[in-house]
Amino acid sequence: MRPRFEAMLSALREKNARAGAWLGQIPKEKWTQCYDNGRRYGHMTTNLAECINGVLKGSRALPITAIVQTTYYRLNSWFVDHRDEAVNMIKAEHIYCEELTKVIKENQRKATCQLVRSFSRETGVAEVEVSSRAGAQHSRVFTVKLVENWCDCGEFQSLRLSCSHAIATCSKLNIDCGQFISPIYRLDNILNVYGHKFEPIGNEEYWPPYSAPSFVPNPVMRRKQTGRPKTKRIHNEMDEVQSQSNKQCGFCRTAWHNRKNCPFRMSEVG
Repeated sequence: MRPRFEAMLSALREKNARAGAWLGQIPKEKWTQCYDNGRRYGHMTTNLAECINGVLKGSRALPITAIVQTTYYRLNSWFVDHRDEAVNMIKAEHIYCEELTKVIKENQRKATCQLVRSFSRETGVAEVEVSSRAGAQHSRVFTVKLVENWCDCGEFQSLRLSCSHAIATCSKLNIDCGQFISPIYRLDNILNVYGHKFEPIGNEEYWPPYSAPSFVPNPVMRRKQTGRPKTKRIHNEMDEVQSQSNKQCGFCRTAWHNRKNCPFRMSEVG
């Protein structure tokens, strides 16, 4: 929701004017969901990076040839599994994947508790009032424009998926809300994504002759330092190490020391 984003951005500028000025130099559509007009379908860069890290986990420290081979085989396995899953779900007459179906059902459940005031049946403009939560003073009101795929909550246009307010409006106007769900979510389109089939690498003796230029490693770029190489991956809150003060001794389960220098273990040994 853009008003919420602008309020948080204003609070940041009041707390740290320098950080706010730095963010002001970057176009909002480049780093926010509420201004990207649904181009990312709700995905953010860190999410995609973590997804790739999960697929290729454990292979980044391997030699180049092994990395290429591992990446190829894992991608093939990934495509085969998702292709078979999509085929089986289509045979079972499903339209969307399981995750999206859960989201739609949850939005439908929320829509049953919302009050809709229709302003234009032709353009699908309505005002949706959501009951106030416990402790809230006022109910929240959202404007929905079905023809424009717009809702004040921002989810409708950001995810290109009918939010609970859009579903409530469709129910009021007797309109099928499925027409406002992007076709990219359909299983037949997911099957097209994973429809590409990889070919086996095969025995090296059957490979065609290589006639391209040969590549020779540059000895100047060889890593000289010993020990495990440091990764350059951008860290987030998942990488934060637990504070040492919260750790407990494995012997007596008391904080501020470890099993090696535990006073109770020393007295027992003595």
